[in-house]
Parts: sequence; structure tokens; C-alpha cells
Amino acid sequence: MKKIITFSILVLALTTVSFADSSFKDVSNTHWALQFINTLKTSEIIGGYPDGTFKPQANVKINEFIAMSVKALGYRFESTSSDWAKPYIDKAIELGIIEDREFTSYTANITREQMTSIVVNAVALSEFRPSSTMDDYIKRETIDYYKVSDYYKQNILDSYKFGIVTGYDDHTFRPKDYSTRAQAAAVISKIENTALRTPFEKTDANYVMMNVSVSDEFGNYDRIQLPFYAPYYNGKPVDELVEFAKLITKIHDNGKGYIDFGYDSSLNHLAAGFFRDKATYDYVYSQPSAYEGVMALAANGDFGLTIYPYDLGSKYRPYQIGVSKMKDHTMSYANYSDFIDKTYREQFETMFRFWFEDEFDKAWAIFEKALDHQGNRTSDIVEINNRTFNINYSRIDIIIYVSLKH
Repeated sequence: MKKIITFSILVLALTTVSFADSSFKDVSNTHWALQFINTLKTSEIIGGYPDGTFKPQANVKINEFIAMSVKALGYRFESTSSDWAKPYIDKAIELGIIEDREFTSYTANITREQMTSIVVNAVALSEFRPSSTMDDYIKRETIDYYKVSDYYKQNILDSYKFGIVTGYDDHTFRPKDYSTRAQAAAVISKIENTALRTPFEKTDANYVMMNVSVSDEFGNYDRIQLPFYAPYYNGKPVDELVEFAKLITKIHDNGKGYIDFGYDSSLNHLAAGFFRDKATYDYVYSQPSAYEGVMALAANGDFGLTIYPYDLGSKYRPYQIGVSKMKDHTMSYANYSDFIDKTYREQFETMFRFWFEDEFDKAWAIFEKALDHQGNRTSDIVEINNRTFNINYSRIDIIIYVSLKH
């Protein structure tokens, strides 16, 4: 799993300084950002001016905010050149918090969209990015989202979902406004202390909470709770995908075999891996290395279901199933359809009845033909229940695509 960077001193301070006196003569004891300013000063992430002031309303420079962010991640550098911020900028580029040449001047005032992008990238070093199924809801709630630079748009959306930098009460984000030192202190404090965050919620939207596996770039896994929202298509939420996700969860609770739900944040899709029992799942995910895990999955995973919440007009979206027929543990059955019948029939029937309703029998007959097919690869593309049913099959595998209703 991703290692979560823990700054216990920072978190402890944030929970104990609420009623402390101000460390700066121009920050009153009732200032809204007092808690954050004092904490970051104690942690030596920010400092004041020689005259004892903090200047909370002063604008923050890009290099200043980069340095704050890198310090909040636990790094400290002594400058060996006339440019005090260069070590922090170099580290930020190395970590991927910013890109080389992203800014034309590091001494310019930082905007809200720039600040947000930096802090989201910092948080994403140790936390998985949220599902993008909520993105359309955020765009619709943020009346000036169109003003956000294309380069920063996804990080702005992720910031709402993380609950780090969100909009104002008037539903604006004001991406080009400059950020103040007080605002920067509040934002930096949210890198580690998740209790300070207020993630975006759309309480009247259709969604389901999924207990899913997520993996990092090294193949390590963790379990998280993920809200899966109905994505927008043609100006309307596609509630069908949420209802289908609920259905798969019900199959998980009641059916034979074992289903592992997963979310790929890089490809933005929800997936379910099907195993013949929980012991097999545990074996696959207890392998000592990512390579061994992949090999164990290839040998023991029976089929996978993927839900793609994008390209919803395609005949290959949003549902895809991949079935691998050539497994050692299926050889004791009379044929592959016998294995499916005894192990996964309930799961497949439930999905097919959801998709094809009164025309279930027509789709099921094609599927059964594919299960025991031993010839060369072939495919059937038919319209059933106003959906495109595309099934590609051979003696070793079956790939199924099911579209939304036309």
C-alpha cells in the first residue's frame, strides 16, 4: 500500500493550539487562520518578518508556497546559492509536485489554481486520487469553472474531492485570484491533517459506497471506501451504473465464489475480479512481490468485470467482461459451461437479466455457445434490449462488451 507520510508533531500541534495566543503582532487572537499560522510557525514551515509581523493578507509568492509545501512533506534544506528557494523548487520537481518550466517566474504571486495544483499533487504522493465520477457534479456547482486553466482543471476537481481548496459560498472558485499568506497557511495544514478537510458532497446525487482495493505504482494494495457516483452523459446522470454497482455488491454478499472490487485511479474505472473462493483470493494477494502476484492472478482469477464511466456513447462501454477459460482448476469439469454453471451462474445470470431483461434468453444462448466454443476466434455483435451486445470468443477466452441502452 502507499506509505502515508505521518507528521505527528504537526497533527498534534493542530489539535492543541486552538486557543493559543498569536505568535505575530498583526495576527489577532480571533483571526480565522490563527490556529494554522501558529502551528506552521512552530513546525518551522512558515515564518514571520523581522518586525514581528506575519502580514496575513499579503500575497504569497510561488517560490514561497513551493517551499512551504515541500517543508510540510518533511524536507529541510540549507541554501548554498543566492536563490534560497532553489533546493525546494528542485525537490518539488523531483517529487512531481510541479513540473520543470511550469512557471515563468517563481517570484510572481501565486494564484488559487496554481496553489491548489501544488497541494493536490503533494497530497497525491501519499493518498489515492478520488474517483472522477463526481467531476461533472463539481463542474455544475462551480459557476466559474470555465475560467480554470486547462492545465489545472483536474487538480482543481480533485481538490474539491479531497476537501482541500474548495469554492466560495457563491459557488465560485476564483482561479485567477492571488492567495494570501493566511490562506496558504490553512491550505498547507490540510496536507497532513485530514480532519481539517471538507470534501465536496452532493447529497441528492445517486451514488454507492464501494469497499475497493486500490494499488500503487509498485503493485501494493490497500482497501478504501470509495463513493461511486452516477456519471453524466447527454446532460443527465447515468443512474444505471450506480444501480449496477449496487447489484454487483449484492452478488458479492449472496453469491458463490468471491468478488474483489477495485478502482484504477489512473484509468478511472471500477472493476471486479471473480475468484472461486475467498481462500484463492487470499492466496493471490498474499504473494511477496508484485510480479508473483500478477502470475498468481493470471493462474487463479476466473474473470473480470470492468465498469467504464466515460465514453458512454461507445458500443464498447460501459461494461466489459473478460473470461479466461484455460485454468488448471477448471479441467476437472466436463466442460467450461459446467464450471460456470456450478461456480458463477448466479453472478452471470444476475448481470444478464439486468442488461437484457425480457430478452435475457436470447443473450444467454449466445453466451452459452461461447462458453464451450473450441474453434478459432469469432464474434457476435447483436442488438438486444436496445443495447449492443458484442461477444468475442475463442477456445481460451471470452470478451464481452455491453453498451448503454440507445
